[in-house]
Amino acid sequence: MIEIGRLDTRSTKAEYHPYDTDLPLVFDEMAAFLRTRMSDARIEHVGSSSVRGLGGRNVLDVVVTAPEADHEPLRARLVNLGFQPSPFRHFLPLLVAAVSSRGKSFPVLLYVMTPESDIYRGWIAFREFMRSHPEHAAEYDRIKRAAIANGKGDQEHYQHAKTPFLVAITNQIEESRRSRE
Repeated sequence: MIEIGRLDTRSTKAEYHPYDTDLPLVFDEMAAFLRTRMSDARIEHVGSSSVRGLGGRNVLDVVVTAPEADHEPLRARLVNLGFQPSPFRHFLPLLVAAVSSRGKSFPVLLYVMTPESDIYRGWIAFREFMRSHPEHAAEYDRIKRAAIANGKGDQEHYQHAKTPFLVAITNQIEESRRSRE
């Protein structure tokens, strides 16, 4: 059984963690818990932790999709379940929490989006691409480890260190999509 609690947001330093094989199980438990309380919402695991073998910050990135009109009531339900508005500067509305399961605690970054959102669709495309291209996932893992090892452990520098790789992969995904059309 999972527990949803407050995320300690005092530290903004990124730390690299090798891939934790409990991540998909914890996501599945959390998604099942949320579905019992929000039966109409679709819940997706995105980000690095959704790609087997890809290390990173050990954060569960989660998207709950729903029509735009349902976003505010949905966020209110999530807050009642233990999520909190994010204190982090972010370009999207974000809720955070710590989910405990299997004797471990994982930070959760939760986004509420429409299923038509370009950002959501891009995250799903990235996840599927990385899952089907383990060589790219391994390179991304190496880039993240190197960024933190090279003193780029604060969130802003960590994100900037990853950007060239992410842009290149996004371009490759887009080229592949266009060639299929």
